[in-house]
Amino acid sequence: PDPGLRDHYLDEQNRVYWLDTQIDDTTLELVKYIFRCNKEDMGKSVEERKRILVMIDSPGGSVEVLGALIGATKNSKTPVWTCCYCTAYSAAADYLACGHRRFAFPITNIMFHAGSACYQGSQNEINSAKKFFDGMGKRITNEVVSRTNFDNKFLKKLKTDDIYMTEE
Repeated sequence: PDPGLRDHYLDEQNRVYWLDTQIDDTTLELVKYIFRCNKEDMGKSVEERKRILVMIDSPGGSVEVLGALIGATKNSKTPVWTCCYCTAYSAAADYLACGHRRFAFPITNIMFHAGSACYQGSQNEINSAKKFFDGMGKRITNEVVSRTNFDNKFLKKLKTDDIYMTEE
């Protein structure tokens, strides 16, 4: 691709990456950047490593890709900071919450919810898929809870309602 266009979206020198689309297979590039930065920092202490900053404006998306993002971030020795600069809805809100440090610009919006799904196939295939995605949802919720101060009341509400938040 045109290097000028690439540099418009990536500020690799300063380790600033933009998550400004729906979370899907193309978002896995961010996982590769996190791995590459860790490789570049190999042998350095956490304090010596230059942080990775992920700027977020996303409606959310794939729970499978979200799992990969959370896993790469959680296992990164190089600090990964997440920052909402406009919106972080659904899977993007979960990812925002899992950064080593989290930020939000003034007048930004964040939305957590229980997620959505559409199943198709035989009854057995549907039951199997539902069981799998219910388990994945619980694992992601556990990761978010481990990084936040969300309490049981919040989690119960999360199962039935969309929860909108501001930068505060």
